[in-house]
Amino acid sequence: MGKVRALTKDLVSLISAGEVIENPASIAKELIENSLDAEADMIEVVIEEGGIRKIAVSDNGSGILKDDCKICLQRYSTSKIRTKEDLEEIATYGFRGEALASIASVADIRITTQTAEEKTGTFVVSKVGTKPTYHEVSRPRGTTVEVGELFKNVAARRKHLADAKTESQRIQEAIMKHAAIRPDVGFRLVRDGKAIIECPPAQNASNRIAMLWGHEIAKALVDVDYSMNELRISGFVARSPVSRGNRSREYFSVVKRPISDEKLSHAVESAFSTTLMKGQFPICALDITMNLSRVDVNVHPTKREVKILDMDQVCAAVRKATLIALGKGDSKEESPTLEAAFGEPVESSSDSGVAVISHDTMKPVNQLAPISMVEQRLLGTLNEGMRESADVAFLGGVFRIIGQIHNLYILLEFDDGLLIVDQHAAHERILYERLRKDVNDGTVAVQELLQPFVLNLNQKDAEQILQIANIMNEIGYTISSFGGNDIAVSTLPEIFGRIASEKELMSLLDRIIDLGKHQARETFLDDLVKLTACHSAVRAGQPLDVEQMRNILLDLTKTKNKYNCCHGRPSMLKIMKEDIDRSVGRMGPEAIKRFRARQGLK
Repeated sequence: MGKVRALTKDLVSLISAGEVIENPASIAKELIENSLDAEADMIEVVIEEGGIRKIAVSDNGSGILKDDCKICLQRYSTSKIRTKEDLEEIATYGFRGEALASIASVADIRITTQTAEEKTGTFVVSKVGTKPTYHEVSRPRGTTVEVGELFKNVAARRKHLADAKTESQRIQEAIMKHAAIRPDVGFRLVRDGKAIIECPPAQNASNRIAMLWGHEIAKALVDVDYSMNELRISGFVARSPVSRGNRSREYFSVVKRPISDEKLSHAVESAFSTTLMKGQFPICALDITMNLSRVDVNVHPTKREVKILDMDQVCAAVRKATLIALGKGDSKEESPTLEAAFGEPVESSSDSGVAVISHDTMKPVNQLAPISMVEQRLLGTLNEGMRESADVAFLGGVFRIIGQIHNLYILLEFDDGLLIVDQHAAHERILYERLRKDVNDGTVAVQELLQPFVLNLNQKDAEQILQIANIMNEIGYTISSFGGNDIAVSTLPEIFGRIASEKELMSLLDRIIDLGKHQARETFLDDLVKLTACHSAVRAGQPLDVEQMRNILLDLTKTKNKYNCCHGRPSMLKIMKEDIDRSVGRMGPEAIKRFRARQGLK
């Protein structure tokens, strides 16, 4: 007798269920998408014990007809397609024909539904291993699907579920993805009797995100709306420094369908490349609208992924849309208001970030307030100071350069406190934008070396560097073979300045080799520009005179993204005088007590 056997229908059903139903969150996702396809504008999800004991999804959608109730729990039954041609352009949340059938094979399920056309509704009861029963019922138009005792007949699967708290968080995240992308639809999540999410229908993006992620993120949002041919990218991104330590708030959807795609994440992250610190990730919710024939939504059992033709073109559009929204693309960058610069009253919310020392925690926190007043006042006061010594100019102006701290930070005084500027981060930003512009314009200034640097590398490193010599030439490096494993460097970008040395060049080349040419050419070129700017900037520990500090500050005010170095690290820190006063007891309850005591008051 042979070893190959055809599996029983029951076992096949369990295998199929395992592909579609991974955990309670996958059930919630499937049922929510059914509700959206039924054109519901209000969806409520009720869970108990992380959805393991119970999940109930209710909506006010179109409902299910009586005749359809009798086959809706059968495998490969659907109302979403009729012919094979329908598979080529699926406008719904997708079809695999297995969701309800898969749920029914591993859990008890009850469906209560009614349509507008029928006088009474239908109540379907299905228990694992038994045939469904059908009863008449009355309810408002819509559908409620209750799922209980998940995996009760598959002990191996049940024991691998996470604890109730983790499973609840997964369900909450699944709902938030839909809620962020569909502010037109109301969503409610009730967990063990407590409402966790309550979003009414017909909200704008800002109000929806404020309810889901908090007001600080909502205040940082900028709209995204970019079209190219039949492709449209819409949604929002949050301006830096508002970000997350992982990709959990990078939401993408194709025709409103939430998906996960690493390429799309990289596209958005590359647009933020110089304004977010390493290890920080953007916050966004972007929907991609495109010709449905260019998308296959059924390549993944749980529909987490889709197959997009011309994916590179889509990623380029996503990156371009993000750049424009952030003010780095074709659109003009918004100018921050003068009043917002130093925390003075403003009528509208601001959109840029400078680190601020808060009295409450005495740690740097991100405040969504630009410091464009630095630009306004420095340009005025510092230019005025050109006529006399810098000390006189700053003592008589709004800003006064106090000096350096640890040969690393430039300290300035203003009316309401202190401003600390990281000299390396500031200079790095200046050099990055200057070199990046020259590269784009094809006008990179180079310095000819009287005697080329000859660097001895191993064979592998020498080959790698020579392979990218043409790209390095675009930013001012002329590199050629000098025989064997030696390479000659005969020109450098002018911004490298007087610090160029064999040791410095070796350090730079080591980092370029570590970088590797594994990315798209444009991204790789930009990374080379960043490395050059970093190695060319003034260093920590380098003493500066007042004139040098003034020049850095003046140049910094002319950059587009003056608040971060090109790697996203903050370049400025603001300490408010009132926080200093409060910290040393010049303000607050204790100060009032001392005043009353001196005055003999009770």
